[in-house]
Amino acid sequence: MNFGHGAIVSAFVVTTLILLGLGLYSKWSPRTKTGAIVLVTLAYLLVYFALPRILGWPTDRQVPRRFNLIAVYIQDPDEQTGEAGSVFFWAGDLAPGADPRPRAYRMPFKALFKSVFQEAQGKLRQNIPQEGEIELDDEPKGAPLDWTRMGQKSVKLKFKDAMVNLPPAKGTPN
Repeated sequence: MNFGHGAIVSAFVVTTLILLGLGLYSKWSPRTKTGAIVLVTLAYLLVYFALPRILGWPTDRQVPRRFNLIAVYIQDPDEQTGEAGSVFFWAGDLAPGADPRPRAYRMPFKALFKSVFQEAQGKLRQNIPQEGEIELDDEPKGAPLDWTRMGQKSVKLKFKDAMVNLPPAKGTPN
């Protein structure tokens, strides 16, 4: 469930109007007041599911084909608790016309992805910008691109040093 800013505003407006009406000594029937309570409860659930998207929690949505890697956090699987582990990363989409603002992504932990991300993370720590690229393979040997749908083509993830946009060199005045 993904809701945006409009859902939050709508939920709070509905909640405020209903609470205002009930708080001003309304003569509503018990059935109407019960319906209002149910509506307020649904509004709060809407807010509950809308807030993580707005607050920047990582998404499980499809990772862009080309992206600028900004940061990485790898959470290894925990054998004692049974947690599967995840790879969290922050990236900006490099596709033409795409929203360039960074987005937080989460991928399930895979040993292959861990080594690739660790290498890229090491270069980021050396101030070498990294550009990620996802290639679809015809042979199923990687992990699916959309983690919620199995049975599709597998992907290959690789990083390369990104081109650094340096300011032009200062010339000597004529």
